[in-house]
Amino acid sequence: MDSKPLKKLIMKMINKIRIIFFASLATVVVSCGKEDLVIEPRQSIRTENAFTSRQNINAAITGVYARTKSLRYYGRDMLAVGEALSENGFATNKSGRLVNEANNVPGAHFATWQICYFSIAQINQILAAIPKLVETPALTPGEIAGWEGQLFFLRALFYHDLMRCYAYEPGIGVPGQDRGGVPIVLSTPGTIEDAIKTLPPRASADAVYAQIYRDLDSSLNRLVTPTNFAPATASRVAAQALYARVALYNGDYSKANEMATNVISLTAIFNRLTNVNSYTGSWTSQINPESIFEVRFANPNENPGVNESLHTTFTTLRDRGNPAVVQGFGDLVGTTTLLTQLGFTGIALNGSGGTFSGRTDDVRNLLFERGSSARGTARIEVTKFIGKNGFPNLDNVPVIRIPEVLLTRAEARTFATNRNGSTNASFDLTAARADLVTLKQRRYVDYVNTQQAADVALVTSDQLFNEILRQRRIEFAMEGHRWFDFKRTAGRTGPGLSTKIGYTDFRMLAVIPQREVDGNVNLSQNFGY
Repeated sequence: MDSKPLKKLIMKMINKIRIIFFASLATVVVSCGKEDLVIEPRQSIRTENAFTSRQNINAAITGVYARTKSLRYYGRDMLAVGEALSENGFATNKSGRLVNEANNVPGAHFATWQICYFSIAQINQILAAIPKLVETPALTPGEIAGWEGQLFFLRALFYHDLMRCYAYEPGIGVPGQDRGGVPIVLSTPGTIEDAIKTLPPRASADAVYAQIYRDLDSSLNRLVTPTNFAPATASRVAAQALYARVALYNGDYSKANEMATNVISLTAIFNRLTNVNSYTGSWTSQINPESIFEVRFANPNENPGVNESLHTTFTTLRDRGNPAVVQGFGDLVGTTTLLTQLGFTGIALNGSGGTFSGRTDDVRNLLFERGSSARGTARIEVTKFIGKNGFPNLDNVPVIRIPEVLLTRAEARTFATNRNGSTNASFDLTAARADLVTLKQRRYVDYVNTQQAADVALVTSDQLFNEILRQRRIEFAMEGHRWFDFKRTAGRTGPGLSTKIGYTDFRMLAVIPQREVDGNVNLSQNFGY
């Protein structure tokens, strides 16, 4: 019998019953040996056979980390699309990429749904397997805690990124358009039959954030502060930093302040914050010293390639200061307003021609320079991601840096109440200004003469908040934060700063993959799609 019609029939049936996590039912064992790879052509996957050794568990956890490297996730889109959608990014059309995103075309948005839910499904499977694992020598409590702590951290990260892309933050949903948060699934069905019975609806935004909090609490209860800090692996300090971010998005400023303070009080960590002399070089070191958690691309075979890597997305150059050697496309560059905020003067529209008459004393603009004209009109391009691992297109990606934690605490201290109306005990405008100044002193060469007077004049909550948002825009330029800052503040960007679309526009949220909606009668599509 010809197998092709049978395969088509099977695929048609699968698509009809497809639900969130369905792909996880076909998850194979991640291991180092072919003998561990088992594919069962049946309607059940015996996950109890998947993780039978330390080797299996360790390899599976490594596999979860590896999923963060996807081009649709931190390999590119969480950064590049976040800039393109906002008023930070201008698409040059040198390769045709990111043009629709930069023009906010409906549907041209984040596409993280499947990579995140596939990863969550894998995490659920590993967490379920760990208590059943019997090994010789026996597993130690520390070994188990280390595994579980990393997995809870990663699940919190995936759920938070899903919320950032597909849902409004708690308390600021647009009336008539808010369809809730995202589905919460904490166990992965083992058979198709079980999967069909489990068609999770979208939980409320509050419920999803409560689950993220529980995962982060579970992570903090298990992870330790490392003696040899390795930001490519989840640690207690990384969990605290992520918690601070999550709480800020949740409008839980008391918790954001608490968690940010926990990080900042760790001298060994906070001392990694660079200054005006070390900032530029930090972006070409093997590991960015400011990284608290980063996605590491360690091997040449992990290279995303010349088409969609962060290197090629942001610059045409192979090396800084050498426009004669072309490497990338420079698909996305800074807009006029971003370049102006960074301190460039005498620029043409969107940095056209790559020329400028001067720069301010802000060292962050030193990572922006004239690109090559070989791909078309030269532009002022960003060189943060220019292959620090020694290979073009291969670069570690900072997910959380120390400056974010510092600015998170500063922002959390500018609100007298949390978003739910409760008192924010951390409200302290003087302390908020001190955090802001701490960062600015490390970014402006002549801070006393160029910034100090203006900072002293920041005395109200609004004044401080607007300057913090402005500094976030400059500090994290082309790192993907700007769109999410616009979204989590319900469209507030500060005086004099333009936006592409309004907060109530349905394009604020990404479209849920239609096959997921078609396969789950309980899953509602986002408004407008």
